[in-house]
Amino acid sequence: TGGLPVECVKDTAAACVAELVAGRGRSIRSFVYIFVDTFIGGGLVLDSHLIGGVTGNAGAVGSMPMGLPRQFGAPPEQLLNIASLWNLEARYAKAGLHRDAWADARALSAPWLPVTQAWLGAACPAIALAINSAACMLDLEGVIIDGSFDRELLAALLRQVEVALDSYSWEGVARPQVLAGTIGSDARAIGGALLPLHANFAPDRDLFLKSAG
Repeated sequence: TGGLPVECVKDTAAACVAELVAGRGRSIRSFVYIFVDTFIGGGLVLDSHLIGGVTGNAGAVGSMPMGLPRQFGAPPEQLLNIASLWNLEARYAKAGLHRDAWADARALSAPWLPVTQAWLGAACPAIALAINSAACMLDLEGVIIDGSFDRELLAALLRQVEVALDSYSWEGVARPQVLAGTIGSDARAIGGALLPLHANFAPDRDLFLKSAG
């Protein structure tokens, strides 16, 4: 590496770093970050520190189960099987439509709109379940959702996630605010560039590398 600092984190954690440093993380100290891409993933920030955990997988929202296992049956689906963009692409392809419409205004226009709405109808309750579970465990200020898709599609997803969250009892737990990320599709690249700089030169050198312990 020619003596240059290198930090290794998963790509969605790098995206989380971008939001922490250059986005809403400047005003929200504790949040779960969700990045919707080919595979949905995320990161965890507590007290303005990126939490890696023992194996670096803290904030792996895509792996969260969407229900209880069935006796003698298959395990429950994970969030990534329901709310990832590959699932939306597969729906488009099955309908005979161009697969990349999620990247622009076509996603919310005919003939893609009904397919997009069906995906949102499955993805948003699943994301809401993940948010509720995380909020019960972590007492979060907020949940920040971003992705590599069209911003209007992100806005539609946020609205339906909020509706899905209304179905939960929040007795005994604080309902976190759900906010749109501010970085967008470049979040992973920007976070990857920021990580070694801030890990080595920020006033708090542990800012991005704090373990769960």
